[in-house]
Amino acid sequence: MSPASSSQSVADRRKAHFKTLIAENTAYPLATVTYHGPSPEKATKIIVGIIKSKDQNPIIRVWSGDEIAEDVKSAREITLFIQEFDVARVLTSEWVLSCPHEKGVDYPAGENCPYCPDWH
Repeated sequence: MSPASSSQSVADRRKAHFKTLIAENTAYPLATVTYHGPSPEKATKIIVGIIKSKDQNPIIRVWSGDEIAEDVKSAREITLFIQEFDVARVLTSEWVLSCPHEKGVDYPAGENCPYCPDWH
């Protein structure tokens, strides 16, 4: 298995595990915090979703930047966003889950991201 396909396989397993945690959740409101970046080692985007109840779509906010994972100001903003909804539980990915670019927005749907070869 090539290093790139190995990275994608690891990312797929991480995402599946994270989705299982969300599906098994019984406490609401729920916050999800996920990390995305050009490689499995570097986060450049943090996505926070607030799910008020089981059948409701999440309220999404995004923070991005080259050093976003270490940015104190962003961490403070994320904390305030979560507190604003009186969240009962926070689920967070321990790792970078995927590329920060969106299929169909940043590059054509059905293709690999041209900016993040580590995820192919």
